[in-house]
Amino acid sequence: MKDLKLAGLKAERSSIEINGVTLGGKEIILMGGPCAVESSIQMSQSAITVKKAGGKILRGGVFKPRTSPYSFQGLGLEGLNYLVQAAREQDLLCVTEVIDAPSLELVIDKVDIIQIGARNMQNFELLKLAGKIQKPVILKRGLSATIEEWLLAAEYILAAGNPQVILCERGIRTYEPSTRNTLDLSAVGVAKELSHLPVIVDPSHAAGRRDLIASLSKAAIAMGADGLLIETHPNPAEAVSDGPQSLTPEQFIQLAGELGVVAQSVNRVFAKSLKSGQDTLESLRTQIDSIDQAIIESLAARMEIVRKVGDQKRLDRVKDTNREKEILQRLVNQAMELQLPTDLVKKIYPLIFESAVQSQIKDKLAKDKDLERVSEL
Repeated sequence: MKDLKLAGLKAERSSIEINGVTLGGKEIILMGGPCAVESSIQMSQSAITVKKAGGKILRGGVFKPRTSPYSFQGLGLEGLNYLVQAAREQDLLCVTEVIDAPSLELVIDKVDIIQIGARNMQNFELLKLAGKIQKPVILKRGLSATIEEWLLAAEYILAAGNPQVILCERGIRTYEPSTRNTLDLSAVGVAKELSHLPVIVDPSHAAGRRDLIASLSKAAIAMGADGLLIETHPNPAEAVSDGPQSLTPEQFIQLAGELGVVAQSVNRVFAKSLKSGQDTLESLRTQIDSIDQAIIESLAARMEIVRKVGDQKRLDRVKDTNREKEILQRLVNQAMELQLPTDLVKKIYPLIFESAVQSQIKDKLAKDKDLERVSEL
């Protein structure tokens, strides 16, 4: 391939150092996270999972090029902030996809690695822009791209001045409908024969099914992959995109624990996951923050339901003392079962009850005034 002037094979393979993490060295780097950033809680939980598994890089899409214009397109800047904050909390690097010049400009100073997705592999103007920045770029192979086309796309970035290109095999489109795409493991070997650039594998988008991720990940390491990009979600069943191919936190951590043996068999190393009880102070605080946010969101949801209940009550029957006693006793019993101090429940819930009553009274009075105004008209 005569035009691979910069991407072609050299005497020594290239490795890319990113804030203490080396891609293309002896260690196989694990990258993980959800397909799409959905909330701060989701990203904090995902970051904890990646950290526990020994991962070094948190992924999350904030700009989502989707096949259907009606599918979730990403949270943009809001999602980017969630991704960056979650990565910092766990001392992880972060990567996200860019789709055009504005998205590149938005993320360039916030993330550690830029990703150019399969659909944009031959977006030559975007490749040239990626070549003008001084940050690593993960270049995914196009849906139907040949290896030569893939490497020539990398050449665009290199020729524009950025030597930090990481190739990513993520499956190609074939006639086989059993999987989302067909993971071309031979491409890992061929790319390494033709190019000096590091090569990673994304088994999640290749399979489209979580039951195949473990086997494909192990095969990728055996084939010589320098890293793995694997999707994990706190609750795949509720994911806004790619839930069926996302591993649960438990599956992700378990898989990471199994990959070391495969890495050792090909004279590589793979970071071991943290053992139970080795949570960092930061991860524990993040878990507390996530729980606190969930409590506040639950209280807000409760108040919304309370307002609807108030609509069905008369003003003189807003406060239901018997109902409050029943709820409080039930919650005290639950607290005892969970070994939670019952005094805590007895102090908190009367305040919640009183706030609910005052909210209902306020709404009723406001509606009565509105009715009076209407009747006067």
